[in-house]
Amino acid sequence: MSDTSIAALEARLEQAEARLAIMDLEAEYARAWDAGDAASWAAVFTEDGVFELAAVGSGQRLVYTGTRQLADFCTQIDAIYKGLHFMHLPRLRIDGDQAHGRVHFQWLGLFNASAQHFGQRTAAGYYDVRYKRVRGRWLMQHRLEKALSGQTSEHYGL
Repeated sequence: MSDTSIAALEARLEQAEARLAIMDLEAEYARAWDAGDAASWAAVFTEDGVFELAAVGSGQRLVYTGTRQLADFCTQIDAIYKGLHFMHLPRLRIDGDQAHGRVHFQWLGLFNASAQHFGQRTAAGYYDVRYKRVRGRWLMQHRLEKALSGQTSEHYGL
């Protein structure tokens, strides 16, 4: 094999490894959130990472920055909601130690605001994500959640 062929093969292998590592990162994002594992969920982000919820419907834009705010947000939501993410494969553009992706999702959950207020919530939408390789590990630098649809069914006890 020529040096050019070896270099091309190494570049393709690096791209494939990056893609698989980011897909694993997305799986850990969903697992940690759904399990209410706030420390692990925050750890998928860079130390100054940002999770942003786009303003939808009557909801305001929300932004959480840094490990502490991210973990606190996960803990706060987990106290009310329990659910599962159904993530689609990400569409990725990888450029060295930076990458961008879009990941479509569905989320199905239950909530229990109080003994007399509980119900179900569904959401579907996408995440636009900027990834960064830090010390050899892919992490999320910025994640924007954009819900496109959702439905809530509430129950108020007997």
